[in-house]
Amino acid sequence: MLKNVRTGLFVATAVVIALAPAQAWAKCNPLKPSTCIPKSNPIPPIPPIPPIPPVPPIPVPSPADLFNTAAQGVGYANAAAAQAAGYADKAAMEAAHGMATANTWSNLAAADAASKAMGFKNYAERMAADSVTVGRDQYEGLRNSALQAYTSGSNVAKGIYESARSTVAPHQNTMFSAAALFKDRCYAHATGNFGKITPYVNKVQSLDDNGKKAVYRILRTLGRGSTPDRQTVRDMRVIGQALGMVTGNGLALVGNAYQSNWGISLGASGGWVGGVNSSVSFSMDTYPTNGQYKMAVAVNSGVQVAAGTGTLAPGATIGFGLGWGPGSSVDASGVTMTAGGALGGVDVSAQWTVPPVLATAIVNDARRGSFSLDTLMAVVPTSMQPTIETTCQLPGLAVGVGLATPGNMGDLTFSPGYTHVVWTGSVNQ
Repeated sequence: MLKNVRTGLFVATAVVIALAPAQAWAKCNPLKPSTCIPKSNPIPPIPPIPPIPPVPPIPVPSPADLFNTAAQGVGYANAAAAQAAGYADKAAMEAAHGMATANTWSNLAAADAASKAMGFKNYAERMAADSVTVGRDQYEGLRNSALQAYTSGSNVAKGIYESARSTVAPHQNTMFSAAALFKDRCYAHATGNFGKITPYVNKVQSLDDNGKKAVYRILRTLGRGSTPDRQTVRDMRVIGQALGMVTGNGLALVGNAYQSNWGISLGASGGWVGGVNSSVSFSMDTYPTNGQYKMAVAVNSGVQVAAGTGTLAPGATIGFGLGWGPGSSVDASGVTMTAGGALGGVDVSAQWTVPPVLATAIVNDARRGSFSLDTLMAVVPTSMQPTIETTCQLPGLAVGVGLATPGNMGDLTFSPGYTHVVWTGSVNQ
């Protein structure tokens, strides 16, 4: 019974709970909607939606701010410093910076500093001006300017050259003279090496636009007498790699002599001429030493040969000289002997820097003027003949290549000269 009572209470409670709302809504008058809302369970009010805070605007840097940031990125303290260097806006500065970094400058400010030392407003102006084609009407002016820039060195070279030429040249064909012995020994080596030299003419004429601009920049650097810098090294490497003068392991393609040098010169007006005929050349080692390329500027007096400039097209009668030689560029000073002429329609030359002891023997012998087999052996003993052979086996300081000219199609010539190094330096690779 107790169980039934509990059950009944549970049921009754359930009924009451279930019916309670119905009893409340029973009093609802549909005509009075307010009576339909149970007073015991009111609907709470909807809280107001808080206002959305405004989104702060994204800051947009001004052109001046961008210019300032870019200026600091290329080495300037701020935009004002870059503008003082000649850059009117960010675009002009970044374009110049692209050129500078491509040419291994650490930043644009460093390239500008070097360019200002040459008389330019900035690096961009230097590149634009120096890359313009060197025409035939400009070549002689550049050459003369280069010789004037190195007047003292040029005078030294001319003086020693003229002395050697007037003393030695008349005796090169005299039987039993030291000059004739040297000429005979080196003549065969010269003509044998000409075949190695001539292919470079085609490579010069096949330079692409970048290679040609590099040549023009080198010629103008020589014409100003400017100190070579990273840009000069970069241009020399571009040309040297295109011509096969510069290799990754330091072995020159001419003769395969380890650590050699090659160069470009502002040479003569083409062909072989008598008297003083000078050029100024910039030479660079084919391989870096301790991370640096050794370089030299030299003045050479003697027989010269030059490849065409202008558009570097066949038929040009003036141009730049292209040279190669064993050893470092900084050790090129000395009396030279040059053999040259025309081969296959191309002017070619091979030039040797004569060891001082041999040069002295040749000059002293010529000055004595008493030539016989006995006196020749006294001047150039058997022990010195291997020196002649060694000297002649490789092309010397400047193995020139050039374009044949109508006035230079005769016999091979052999002439003394003199090379005088007027500046040496090195630049990081």
